[in-house]
Amino acid sequence: MKQIFLCVLSLSLSGALTGAVILMIRPFTRKFFSKSWNYYIWLLLVARLLIPVHVDMGFSSFITSSMTQAQEKKTQDGMPEVVDAELLTEGLQETEPIGDVFKTPSLQEESLKRTVPPLMDWGIVAGTVWILGAAISFFIKIGNYRRFMVSVRKECEPVSDRRVYATAENLCAMLHIDHKPRLYESKAVSGPITVGMWRTAIVLPLDRGDLEQLPLILHHELVHVKRRDLWYKWLYQILLCIHWFNPVLYLIGRKLNIDCELACDEAVLGVLTQEGKRAYGNILLDAAQRNISAGRNIPSVTLLERKEDLKDRLKGILQYKKKSSMKALLSCCMAVGLLFLSACGSIQLSSDVMEDDANAEERSSFWDGAEEWMNWGMTSSFLDGTPSIDQNGEAWQVYDDDEMIAGEDIEDQWRMYSYMGGKRIECKGMFLNGAATVLVVNTAKDMDIEVNSVFKVLDGRFKLVYVDPQGEVTVINDAGQKSSIPITMKTGRNVIKLVGQEGKIEYLKVNYSGLREKELESIYYSEEDEKTAYIKADIQAGIADKDTIMEYLYYLDAEDISQALAVLLKKGEELSLDELYDLLIYSDSKLSGRYLLEAIKNGETEPLSETEISEIKYYLEEESLSGLLEEMNGNLSFDLLYDCAPYLDNSSLEKITRQYLEAGGEFTEFQWNKLSAYLKEDAITDLKPLKPLKPI
Repeated sequence: MKQIFLCVLSLSLSGALTGAVILMIRPFTRKFFSKSWNYYIWLLLVARLLIPVHVDMGFSSFITSSMTQAQEKKTQDGMPEVVDAELLTEGLQETEPIGDVFKTPSLQEESLKRTVPPLMDWGIVAGTVWILGAAISFFIKIGNYRRFMVSVRKECEPVSDRRVYATAENLCAMLHIDHKPRLYESKAVSGPITVGMWRTAIVLPLDRGDLEQLPLILHHELVHVKRRDLWYKWLYQILLCIHWFNPVLYLIGRKLNIDCELACDEAVLGVLTQEGKRAYGNILLDAAQRNISAGRNIPSVTLLERKEDLKDRLKGILQYKKKSSMKALLSCCMAVGLLFLSACGSIQLSSDVMEDDANAEERSSFWDGAEEWMNWGMTSSFLDGTPSIDQNGEAWQVYDDDEMIAGEDIEDQWRMYSYMGGKRIECKGMFLNGAATVLVVNTAKDMDIEVNSVFKVLDGRFKLVYVDPQGEVTVINDAGQKSSIPITMKTGRNVIKLVGQEGKIEYLKVNYSGLREKELESIYYSEEDEKTAYIKADIQAGIADKDTIMEYLYYLDAEDISQALAVLLKKGEELSLDELYDLLIYSDSKLSGRYLLEAIKNGETEPLSETEISEIKYYLEEESLSGLLEEMNGNLSFDLLYDCAPYLDNSSLEKITRQYLEAGGEFTEFQWNKLSAYLKEDAITDLKPLKPLKPI
């Protein structure tokens, strides 16, 4: 116990020293190095707290020498720590042994007592206090986390809006996230949070606000998922339990959390336009007003944990710019230097530190049990109850009608818990009333595959079927027992479908052996994916229909939506403000702005109104917004000019202001002072002769 405590104390002091060095250079590194560098450099501290390794570069000799000098000084002061060896020898020589026993052992006993360091007397006590404190800290953290998860679970349901899933799918593909997190919605949270290490879940509030904020919110959370920030946070929380007595580590914990969010912001900002960055800043402001913190000391990630950090976050957005290669090289050199210093600068309290792995297997099983205890465990609650089903509806009837199964999907209930689709389907729980496509294969020649499946039917009826190009339906599995069924996919369109009649199942697994994608003409994993591919082809051909585009908007890529906008404008389609709004939100802002401006200049559509420009200005590039204002041809008001001023650069704002004045526009002194705040001094000087002031 004593040796373990000494080892932990040594690591704790060494970690505090490493952390202090990082904190000292933090003002410099935060200014010149990337946010990710400032976040991951704390891994040196984590390693220092975990690994009892010391590289002796001569510092230990200096410490040993200092300790020896201190001991000699105490001896001179009459308080010897050890008995002089010659004195001990002399005393022993004066005693005459009787057999194996000394007649006068008092000197030997006294010397042995004096050679015992005071710490050894209290080693077991200190070790016991430490391990009790660590256990209490750990169970407090686990208890807080468990209570938080229970409160969220009570009001938590899988997200029902497919647009959310489509947005998440696109972002996961962009970020190359293979294991997609589950998506839930709950009224127990006021903002998005991400929880769970092995079974990661993103919980969204029921009131998600404006839908256009959703991609930025999900992007933020998915960056955390990709970087496994929850693992990082849990590891540090466990270290805080082990080193509960070290106040420096609590301070560093707060710094690590803000660096985590700044690094995430940096990753999101790297793919945003200037307008997107402003929108992202507005989301943080909204988060601060809603106070969306999931709770202090809860290992989770959210948009904004502490209002106190808002200033740093917004400052990071305003000052964001990519780091130069020189700064990247300097940051690498700094990291290597800190690694060297951390390895050499440990504080050694004992040279006899041993690592005991005797209970490694027991610890492993403990963590497995703890994870099982903390996991969501929501399958049973998800499947509790039965939604209202119309037994006279088509979705109910499709189960026994092969012709309906072979047609387009018909379903009025398709709810999934922990669903992963594609070539390998896994779902912990599902409720299906109707038919849903999970695989569409178009092949130019026959292909033999095997469909492996297993599931457990809890209620109702459920089956997995194959539909060949002629519409013939073959049941693959309707009992749920593990099976491997050979199928010959014929030339043409082949479909695998899930069909349920108030079917309630759990532990569904489906995969396909022998499916060679390179030999296929096309492959899709849902009916929506297949239709989206045809819509993309129509967009490229310039024949896309507006209603179809708006229906499948959330399944299209940003560039395709921009192209669709160009097609609709060219065809002279009348777009409502809401439709234009949706098209711009999910499209490539640069392309869409250019197409919109070209359509107005070519007379294919009418110039936008003040209200329309004011609503869509956040999603336009500066060049496009400036062009739209120019096309107003003298109908520009001061209110719109001032509203758009923050989104224009100095030259564009000067140009638009000049046009406004030359068209007869006027300012009050108060209005001019407001607008000139966005202009540089030379622009103000150039515009001043044109500035007629109207009375207030």
